[in-house]
Amino acid sequence: MRTLRRVLELLPFLALAVAVILPLAVMPPAPTALRDYCVERGIAETGAPNLVSAIYLGWRAYDTLGETIVLLLAVTGALYLLGGRE
Repeated sequence: MRTLRRVLELLPFLALAVAVILPLAVMPPAPTALRDYCVERGIAETGAPNLVSAIYLGWRAYDTLGETIVLLLAVTGALYLLGGRE
């Protein structure tokens, strides 16, 4: 009785797992054009010593800077709304 109850409790989770994993098995392969571009031209275009640095510092530097500014503004706004000592 107790085992049957546990199996019935796990049944929705198993169904969800099958519903998520099954479509992944029949997906088409991912496009490789961007990957090939980065591998072929990454170091030459950015001048970085390795490919990871080329992608992160060369191509995503402005995006990273923007995310940093947004985070700084969010923290500043939260501190302002929480109030400080008067």
